[in-house]
Amino acid sequence: MENDFKTAKQWLDAADAILISASNGLSIAEGYNIFAHDQAFMTHFAPFAHRYGLTNIIQGVLYPYPDPTERQAFYTALFAYMIDDYAGNPIFQTLKTLITHHDYFVVTSNGDLHFQLNGFAPAKIFEIEGNFKNNQAPAADIHRQQQLFNTFMQRYTDTHLVILELGVGARNQLLKAPLMQLVAQHPTYRYITLNLPSEINIPAAIAAQTIGLAGTIQHSFKEMLKNV
Repeated sequence: MENDFKTAKQWLDAADAILISASNGLSIAEGYNIFAHDQAFMTHFAPFAHRYGLTNIIQGVLYPYPDPTERQAFYTALFAYMIDDYAGNPIFQTLKTLITHHDYFVVTSNGDLHFQLNGFAPAKIFEIEGNFKNNQAPAADIHRQQQLFNTFMQRYTDTHLVILELGVGARNQLLKAPLMQLVAQHPTYRYITLNLPSEINIPAAIAAQTIGLAGTIQHSFKEMLKNV
């Protein structure tokens, strides 16, 4: 099913729990693109672009700086841009409205802490690649969060669990592939994917359990809320 906002909202309302899956598309919806060589990158990271030829944030995160001081300088700029100066975004408040009164968990490849900074409980978040703050040694945090995620999934095995996917690329193997496999293995699970039309990917095996909402995340949220 595609762009069936009414049924998508009904699935959310009837869910026993909601698993939110989020990737770079959600950050882009906020106005942050760690893969882009855009004006925001040059405004906040121009010295590193000039010194090292960096063209985006992810290059800066992975770059082998000549000394720890330079690496720390980049991270100071990164924290200021994406975390310390971040004032929240209405898209997260709308998401809270959509999942009101439901148990939830977040699994995300985003490392910007924006779920936490918008009031989502840290104990309900699994950052599968760590975050920018713990980038130096993320293993312990990732392990702890994964245990919390596993507990959540065990609690809602064979229930009416809805996976709400936000901005995860069509060929994503880190989040999309394993979660869609879970849906295929559990007939009571439902999958709602929000993304741009070119990034909607629904395998035939779970087509009856899946709704694709093509367009911006903001637009899809707005349309679902019309069906309150």
